Amino acid sequence: MKHCCKLGLVVLVLLSSCGRKSAPINRLNVVLVTIDTLRADRLGCYGYSQIETPNLDRLARKGVLFENAVAQAPLTTPSHASMMTGVYPTVHKVRDTGGFVLSPSRPTLASIFERQGWDTAAFVGSSVLKRRFGFAQGFGVYDDEMPKDEASQANRERRAGEVVDRAIRWLGSQSGKPFFLWVHVYDPHIPYDPPSPFREKYAGRPYDGEVAYTDQQLGRLFETVEKKSPPENTLIVVLSDHGESFSEHGEYAHGVFLYDTTLRIAFLMAGRGVPAGLRVKQQARTIDLLPTLLALAGGSAPQGVQGVSLAPAFTGKDVPTTWSYAETLFPKINMGWAELRGIRTNRWKYVRAPKPELYDLSHDPAEAANVIASHPAEAQELEAKLKAVIRSSGVGDSEKVETAPVDRRTLGELKSLGYLSGSSPGEYELTGKGADPKDRTEILKLLHFGVYADTGVPLPSRIGMLRRAIAKDPANPALYSSLGDLYREAGLSGEETTLYQEAIRDGIRVPQLYSRLGALCLQQRNRQDAIAYFEAAARLNPLDYESLQNLAVAYRETGRVEDAERVLLSIVKSGEPFAPAYNELGMVAFQKRDMAAAQDYFGKAARLDPKFQVNLGRLYKMMGDTARARACFEAFLASHGTGEEYRVMVPQVKEELARLQ
Repeated sequence: MKHCCKLGLVVLVLLSSCGRKSAPINRLNVVLVTIDTLRADRLGCYGYSQIETPNLDRLARKGVLFENAVAQAPLTTPSHASMMTGVYPTVHKVRDTGGFVLSPSRPTLASIFERQGWDTAAFVGSSVLKRRFGFAQGFGVYDDEMPKDEASQANRERRAGEVVDRAIRWLGSQSGKPFFLWVHVYDPHIPYDPPSPFREKYAGRPYDGEVAYTDQQLGRLFETVEKKSPPENTLIVVLSDHGESFSEHGEYAHGVFLYDTTLRIAFLMAGRGVPAGLRVKQQARTIDLLPTLLALAGGSAPQGVQGVSLAPAFTGKDVPTTWSYAETLFPKINMGWAELRGIRTNRWKYVRAPKPELYDLSHDPAEAANVIASHPAEAQELEAKLKAVIRSSGVGDSEKVETAPVDRRTLGELKSLGYLSGSSPGEYELTGKGADPKDRTEILKLLHFGVYADTGVPLPSRIGMLRRAIAKDPANPALYSSLGDLYREAGLSGEETTLYQEAIRDGIRVPQLYSRLGALCLQQRNRQDAIAYFEAAARLNPLDYESLQNLAVAYRETGRVEDAERVLLSIVKSGEPFAPAYNELGMVAFQKRDMAAAQDYFGKAARLDPKFQVNLGRLYKMMGDTARARACFEAFLASHGTGEEYRVMVPQVKEELARLQ
């Protein structure tokens, strides 16, 4: 369903002098821009006449356009990992969004350039690529600061304009040393909400409006790069991380299937060493980005890279890109269905599924007719190649993958971006067995229209949709938290409680369900049950700091102060800057009559989140320090926080402040 889609745009600036280190590459200023969720067929240079993308179209005229470029996965983090490392997901091991981290031992474009003495910086547009997922390695600057979304209270994304502004400021600080700059913009990702005037110009086509806005902002970046480095010393590369489905094949957004709606990407390149006005028909892959850039820089790819340089194609030579491996583990990990793997050539697309598929892309680019029954030899050949790719990664025909725990804040950020949260930390065996995703398209439709409020479906109808989805697919873990969200939105806490209890009884073991039940019990002052649920959530996901903090609250309120302190100190020792944990430690210290410690902990919480200025102010008030108490209350009111809790607290704090005047 939802899932991460992105398009990548790369700008490489090549300078004249050469660094003299072991195995040196030419001194280059490199700007890599990745654009999230960009379909190739939504750009003018790819034949789409209903949009204005003058900057990307101009880039295509200046250089090479790859007509047949594809991603290795229809998800943001796995696809970006393949771009940055030049290897398939089976090798870099980033298999889905959220529960996987790129290993620091894997060479990346940034780490290669950094070792050559380049300045390196990255500016990303979404929390899906935050440093915690491993993409910061090799970057001296990794700017992943996101503004807080008022509705979701999550730090999730920022518009292309802000990302480009920060990148331009960084460019202005460079004074001659070669640099590698990665700029990632997220705007074409769901939900589609272009700013004015693109909202009005593309009324009824908000995705196109997002793409046109992104093109405009990248034009500012390109202009700055041209001023910073002469055009003859600049190489620009543009590619998507994956595409987007608009209900084709029953898919909404991306991540579930391996059709070209989400695998086909835009891929443009212009600059030194690249001929102008060339359109390459040979297949190109995201794993080919790293070796191509290094070849154009006069270097070579590290040992073990599976991609190849596309530069020979510029002079009409064949490049060994005949086979392209693709996978999506999203259905397995998040929905409890079978994973999909495939092999694509210029002509054929083979998808290994419970009901395998074969498409003749030369006659059926829309992949409407499964011809596997009439072409068994081709299917067998592609299946053999698929097995060879998997085995070359050091695994057998049946592979096991393990997802890592993800903290609650990150889960909230990903969910606010549209990523389902049906997964839980654990091991998954990739057998290719289970429900075939193409037999679950009704579930995908119910989930899409049930989850997204911008579809225009009223809340009661959305609740009904997800109830029907659960009745049809009760083993799908993603459905329960999504329906629970709607129950909470509707104020139906009883129904939400029953939903989670029945899910757990039926074998759904997702930590979010336990933590949500614990929170509901805590609200009802049912502390003993809350403790049991929070403890279960912590066993399933030890990084769920919110549940651990709530567990500490329940411990403290039942007299288990030492247990509360133990749990809270475990959060602090993890290094996570989690303000509620410090605030609760202040409550524990206050209960122990240790006012100095309470003041210290409340102060740390307040520095992380102005909301907690209130408890610090109340402590100062009790201690008779009215000046500091007044300053804390005023700082809280000046923070202009959002959310129901803040709105409830504002009149209380105003009243307390008035008494101090």
